[in-house]
Amino acid sequence: MVIAEVSVIAVGTGTASASQYVARAVRVLREQKSVKYQLTAMGTVLEGTLSEVFETARKMHEAVFGQDVKRVITSITIDDRRDKELTMDYKVQAVLKKVG
Repeated sequence: MVIAEVSVIAVGTGTASASQYVARAVRVLREQKSVKYQLTAMGTVLEGTLSEVFETARKMHEAVFGQDVKRVITSITIDDRRDKELTMDYKVQAVLKKVG
């Protein structure tokens, strides 16, 4: 499993609001079953196999394009740990445990 943070930004839309474009990408997540996800204020965290995460990020990127969007910038940060199983919950709990 890998953990990835994906941020999809529509460029040149004429508005400062991004939520309608983010919603297009989130609809992709609701349609698929293989990747676990968590929407955050600054991006979306995905959990799945490397190929599933790449394919899901590609679909999110494509979903933002439309009649009013001609340019999309997508950033992906991947945490791929191969010495043990990695999950979103594990990573959060590991930090909270150290915080006390």
